[in-house]
Amino acid sequence: MIFEEEYGFGKVTVTDEMTTEGTIRTLCVNGARESACYVDEGRHFDLRFDYNHEFARLLHETDGGRRVLLIGGAGFSLPKYFISSFSSGTMDVVELHRQMYDIAMKYFFLDELYVSFHPDRTGRLRVIFEDGSSYIDRQSRAVRGLAGAAQAVGREYDIVFDDAFTGRAHDGKMLSEHTVRCICDILKPDGRYAANIISPVDGYGSMQLVLARSTLKNHFKHVKIWQVDPGRDPKERQNCILYARNPRN
Repeated sequence: MIFEEEYGFGKVTVTDEMTTEGTIRTLCVNGARESACYVDEGRHFDLRFDYNHEFARLLHETDGGRRVLLIGGAGFSLPKYFISSFSSGTMDVVELHRQMYDIAMKYFFLDELYVSFHPDRTGRLRVIFEDGSSYIDRQSRAVRGLAGAAQAVGREYDIVFDDAFTGRAHDGKMLSEHTVRCICDILKPDGRYAANIISPVDGYGSMQLVLARSTLKNHFKHVKIWQVDPGRDPKERQNCILYARNPRN
């Protein structure tokens, strides 16, 4: 055990494990894995989880995207990969819990990213401590010029990644009708939205995924779901990518 602490949002642990891949450091909240990285020198910014490799594939398809929004920082795996792998583009990370950022800095080599690439000085990485759906609502109001949004800075994003979890629970507000509509407001016309959802693809327990797809179809021209590991039984609970492109507004 490297670290263990109880917070208002749950029990956080950081552990190291020797594997055939090398030493893996894992961040858990209430026993559920939220992030992991390689401890071996030279691999600190490599992605460990398969769903993050799917996010990275979308980044490479869009040449990194000019503006990227990530909801849910945890161990900051994707920001580390993004900044170290692409020479341009910016990423805004919205993380509700400041403690997660501090843990990423101390135990998951986020401090090394700042030393090596200075993303704070270049403006390529911005971290906002706020509820994800609240941030999106505020940015949507700014884009639409609504009253009460004078202090918000409307930003049009190329990609929005949703990885908003506390332990095993995904933030359901992110896939509400209102928040999805607001996501469309802050995306460019060819913008993309991708969410990591842990769910069966079919059968018992897949209702959240089915409802989320239905909501997205109301607001995007193209919506699809795929299994991160296509070899698994679709009825098993697993990581799925819920993907949407081209907002209708």
